Amino acid sequence: MPLTLVTGPANAGKAGRVLGAYRDRIAEEPLLVVPAFRDVGHAQRELASKGAVFGSWVVRFARLFEVAGERCGTPTGRARRATYEQRELLVEHAIRSTRLDALAAVAERPGFARAAGRFFAELGRSLVEPPRLWQALRQWAGDGPRRQYAEEVGALYAAYWDALEIAKLVDEPLFARQTLDALKAEPAGWGQTPVFAYGFDDFTPLELELLELIAGPANADVTVSLPYEPDRAAFTSIRPTFERLAATAADHDHLDSTSEHYDPTSREPLHHLERQLFEAPSTRPDPAGAVRLLAAGGERAEVELVAAQALELLRAGTPAGEVAVVFRELAPYASLVDRVFTAYGIPFSLERRVPLAHTGLGRGVLALLRCASKTGTADDVVTYLRTPGRLDFPGLADALEAELRRQGARTADDARKIWEDQHWPLEEIDRLAKPSRIAALCGQLDDEVERVFARPYERQAHLFADDEAEDPAARTALRKALRAISELARAAPDLGPDRTRLHDTLSDLPVWLGATPAPDRVQVARPGDVRARRFQALFVCGLQEGEFPRPARPEPFLSDDERRELSAATGLVLPLRGDRPERERYLFYACASRAEKLLALSWRETDEEGLPQVRSFLVDDVRDVLDGEALDRTLRSRPLAQVAWPPDEAPTEAEWRRAAAFEGPDVLPPRPDGIDSDEVLADLAARDRLSAAALETYADCSVKWLVERLLDPEALEPDPEPLVRGRYAHAVLELTYRRLRERTGSRCVTRENLAEAESILVEALREREGEFRISPTAVRVRTAVRRLEFDLLAHLRRESEAGGRFEPTELEMDFGMPGSLQPPLPLAEGLGIRGRIDRVDTWDGHFLVRDYKGGTNAPPWAKWEKERRLQVALYMLAVRELMELEPAGGVYVPLRGKDRRPRGIVLKDLGEELGEGFFDKDRVSAEQLEEQLELARERAIELAGRLRCGDVRPCPSTCAWNNGGCSYPSICRVER
Repeated sequence: MPLTLVTGPANAGKAGRVLGAYRDRIAEEPLLVVPAFRDVGHAQRELASKGAVFGSWVVRFARLFEVAGERCGTPTGRARRATYEQRELLVEHAIRSTRLDALAAVAERPGFARAAGRFFAELGRSLVEPPRLWQALRQWAGDGPRRQYAEEVGALYAAYWDALEIAKLVDEPLFARQTLDALKAEPAGWGQTPVFAYGFDDFTPLELELLELIAGPANADVTVSLPYEPDRAAFTSIRPTFERLAATAADHDHLDSTSEHYDPTSREPLHHLERQLFEAPSTRPDPAGAVRLLAAGGERAEVELVAAQALELLRAGTPAGEVAVVFRELAPYASLVDRVFTAYGIPFSLERRVPLAHTGLGRGVLALLRCASKTGTADDVVTYLRTPGRLDFPGLADALEAELRRQGARTADDARKIWEDQHWPLEEIDRLAKPSRIAALCGQLDDEVERVFARPYERQAHLFADDEAEDPAARTALRKALRAISELARAAPDLGPDRTRLHDTLSDLPVWLGATPAPDRVQVARPGDVRARRFQALFVCGLQEGEFPRPARPEPFLSDDERRELSAATGLVLPLRGDRPERERYLFYACASRAEKLLALSWRETDEEGLPQVRSFLVDDVRDVLDGEALDRTLRSRPLAQVAWPPDEAPTEAEWRRAAAFEGPDVLPPRPDGIDSDEVLADLAARDRLSAAALETYADCSVKWLVERLLDPEALEPDPEPLVRGRYAHAVLELTYRRLRERTGSRCVTRENLAEAESILVEALREREGEFRISPTAVRVRTAVRRLEFDLLAHLRRESEAGGRFEPTELEMDFGMPGSLQPPLPLAEGLGIRGRIDRVDTWDGHFLVRDYKGGTNAPPWAKWEKERRLQVALYMLAVRELMELEPAGGVYVPLRGKDRRPRGIVLKDLGEELGEGFFDKDRVSAEQLEEQLELARERAIELAGRLRCGDVRPCPSTCAWNNGGCSYPSICRVER
């Protein structure tokens, strides 16, 4: 039976000829071979529309090899084909088991194993076995400097084949080779099943040999469709395939181009473009709306411009399945297309591949594996608990994360303990930690994944929507990978991965996402994905130099020049990369010829940073065929500076609103102008006690008070180091003074008892250290504690030198606080002040308030009003009224800095009694002190009244901007 070759340019009716012959022989259950899975579905729908429902068998070449192997019998011992994960592990084993010198440095790089795997697959498809490669490389290298390199490349390939042998596996090229050998040995096993191959523009040597064997020794009908036309530049890259098929074909049916497939309104320009692209046309017709140019500034603008054009077509009645958007490479655009097309309401199909680690289920599973392998962190425990479906209340994971941050927990064990103390045991970590063999670990991990994945759907018979497909796809890929790795580990334990390599292999595991092409979806695809069908409208995007056409990618192992030398010296022919320009021209031709009504060519004039981009010469090739000036008039652009659509061009309501807002006048958002919630206002009005610290915060900035005191959001980070340090210092000083009285009879630090006081302080520091975690970092904690020790010892020494008769009487004195023995300080009717005073020193009916400051910014009394300081003055009022003592003063005591003298206000009449170390400017008369206290009382009453009325508004003249930045700019909303 003959091999029939059907050739012709695009739109010559090759599909009708091949599919028509296929339908005529449907009773013989023929096989129709197409390039990809998406073509399978399209071909089946097309055949069904013509009545070929039963008996149609549409497959890819991988399945065709399987059918041939099943019929002719491949060797039973090595018929199991290696999966993607198994091949990766076998390649890595080959690299590890081969002694490398010339390749030693590069072999350590992450991409080396992947490049080696591609090279081995290329050798297999080219029918090259290890002995043949090794012999050719040695002959090519001779005894020169390339000898070592050649030996190591040959050894790597041989080690890979050895690994396949040990694992009793075959990769795809080896399986195909064995199938070809079986078919040669038993050609009659194929039978008389006809084979039709449609949609291909190239074949591998293995595929060509299979077709030749079926048509030759097997004596079955084979019909192959190939886009080819002699002496056309567009088909230069296809000529070698044509020549080989033509040499073995009994019949060659060449079809001429026809224009009947085009829409009548676009027939002349589109047909002329197909016939004359890359040629020297004698005429240049007007594109007449059939060809359109699109130029944009940046990738997002380009995708938005294309989406707007596609949406316009859909609204005009073009079926979604008749629109295609083509990118040379989809991966860089997949996420952007997803966001823009979804926002514009465009139904689309886009198949993309993401690593397992980038999926919700994958992130959680990998985090669980790290925790069980003792390499996990506290964040890994949180990540695992956030796995979709793991918790009924996901907020529990958020609460755990907040607690971990507050405590500064870093390890998985710490996080697990905190979780289990509050909730339930994470026994799955222990179960996963037990297996010592990789096969058992894979089985246990698969069980744990199934528990997590299936838990939300138990007894629901849930059907996953398109936007829920990620986790099921990840689950499917993960199960397949775990079973494949487990099989490899059982068959050949030395080839299996360890825990670390298992984790890394699963992290990179490809997960296929996205909707498959369908009649109700715009198809977003690569050039090769649209070569087997036509569309009413087709957009070719990313027409930039360096993108489409895509430049040749250098071969890591053997360059094109080396392959030519190898071929000339040894006769070993390997594919070249130097034919990229011819291949890129053909792919563009395939895209340009697929449009029936509209062809749109899109490129970017600038990148996202505004740097100019070079337009592809392919656009100029189209301009050379058509009337260039008329074509330029079709240009629609979206420059980078156009941050919003013009209102009359906005494609959606949301974009129109954005455009209207952009076109409108600049309006600042309203500033906060007080609390207007009746419930909150009632709560504030009912408050009869306010803290001195809260009033001081309110005086500084009412917005800051609103956030920190009223809203009081839960912190997600450890308390700031200065805050923890301050609490620690207060606790240590309180304990020091108390124990000093117990041991010496007095709390005054003098030169005589300084040594005892220092000893007590160091003892207190060590005793209370566990209660105050100054920093999450252990080294930082030791440093911070040591620095605090130095500062507090310096404070004691300064007190011992100051002298004076006042003795610390009250330490951390509460008044008006819950559980306090002291009532609040009454300010006005129904209003009191509460607080905690660090220290009150007394002598002979007088008192001195001391307020410790962790920093060095202790303000003098003269600046209290300007800097809105109220705390010490209010504390003085409280002590006077609650303890019935006369004020001798109130000061802020800095615990750090070079100058540690207290700042505040003290009576000048009590100089010797108060001791030394006070600033002269802080010494005042009794009248001045009383005046300051009354001023503080009046100011507190005024602030309290505003606070209880909900008077919250920005205060740019006094806010933190003056000190380096607003604390809450998104709430305050005041521009500088």
